[in-house]
Amino acid sequence: MIIKFAGIDAIPADCYILNFIVDGKDETIFCQGIEELMSTVLTADEFDDWLSGEGLPSLNGKKIDDEVEFAEEYIDKTADDFCVLFEN
Repeated sequence: MIIKFAGIDAIPADCYILNFIVDGKDETIFCQGIEELMSTVLTADEFDDWLSGEGLPSLNGKKIDDEVEFAEEYIDKTADDFCVLFEN
């Protein structure tokens, strides 16, 4: 399976669509709210820290404060990990 991350679209009502190209086909993951988006990319401990106001962890030594930007960079580097979501 070949998977490539194609970005995040923010839609009204604080929702997000994660866009992927999987074996040449457009595929998406829907996240209802910023908390669901963050729970998709953070470990359980990182998510709890973020919820408690400690901010986002460093990503490859880089500090990113914007959640959507953090998610885009994280998913871009780990797109292969998301292939299990598109298996039949």
